[in-house]
Amino acid sequence: MRPQTKSDDETTVSQMKLIFNEIQTIYDAGTPIFTKDNIRKVGEELQRFQNGERENGGKVVLKGVNGVDYEVSVAPRGDDPPRENEYFGGSAWAISYRSIQCLTTSYTEAELFDFQSAYLPMRICAAIRLLNNSPEDKEPPAPPVEDFSTYQAMERQWRASQHYEQVQAILATIEVPCSLTKVIGLALGALVPRSQVIKRHVLQHALISAIHSTLVRHGILSVSSKQYVQDPAYSQRARDILHSAGLTVLEDPQALLELDESSVLVCINTELPVEDIVADICRPGIIIWTQRRHNLPLSPRVNSMIENEYLETGFPHHECFGNMVILTRKST
Repeated sequence: MRPQTKSDDETTVSQMKLIFNEIQTIYDAGTPIFTKDNIRKVGEELQRFQNGERENGGKVVLKGVNGVDYEVSVAPRGDDPPRENEYFGGSAWAISYRSIQCLTTSYTEAELFDFQSAYLPMRICAAIRLLNNSPEDKEPPAPPVEDFSTYQAMERQWRASQHYEQVQAILATIEVPCSLTKVIGLALGALVPRSQVIKRHVLQHALISAIHSTLVRHGILSVSSKQYVQDPAYSQRARDILHSAGLTVLEDPQALLELDESSVLVCINTELPVEDIVADICRPGIIIWTQRRHNLPLSPRVNSMIENEYLETGFPHHECFGNMVILTRKST
């Protein structure tokens, strides 16, 4: 094969810009990047990988934002052991969700650009998860039998803190135009990425329980309301802890399909483009999420949703939660 010339690069970059401009035009016309129907179909394809039907990868047909079906290849999982900052845990396969910014910006060299998947807001891939290299990730292993007692101890300590009192005070002031039926925690972390329960992930999950009990007590959530969590990174150890904590684990992308106007959505420091997804598929009654993740600007569609349809309240700062806000749906 002859080496790629500068002219080839220029042609590729020109084609990439045409695609980005087309996607931006589709977005600006009001076309949803994400729909529940498309999310459901990608989830059905993911299930085939999870069930072992396509353990060695394979071809799948996925719909682009331009309405065209594309047949794309999903690479098989590698056999190499994890490197120092990686771990294998949770689901072997995952859905990669792409924001409008990712769909209209190139983060790769021109010769590596994948034209076949350029229009796809969701792709299926073999999961590789990175550790944060925090001190907690390097703690010595603990036996699984201690997991839930460790979780409870961390939760009790937080519930006795001033931060918890501040959260309770804010939740007590919330008013919504309708009764809510579920709390959904999305991408709250692996909980046990190696063999040690991680405090920041414990508190993020404990927040789901705290929100649920408080809003039930104030009559905002129904007594029969559900507590759901979803993260493809959950190992079986994490699932056992969450079951003991009274949280129901959903498989990707079921939490997004459950999400509706009667939901409380909680999402903290995630790579998932949750703002773009929510702006396209529904309007939860309450949203509690990280404010402007990674200092990236929100899309016009997300900004419009927040400014016109929600009231914003600050969430008390804590090292395990970061910079968060509470959005409450305005009365219609």
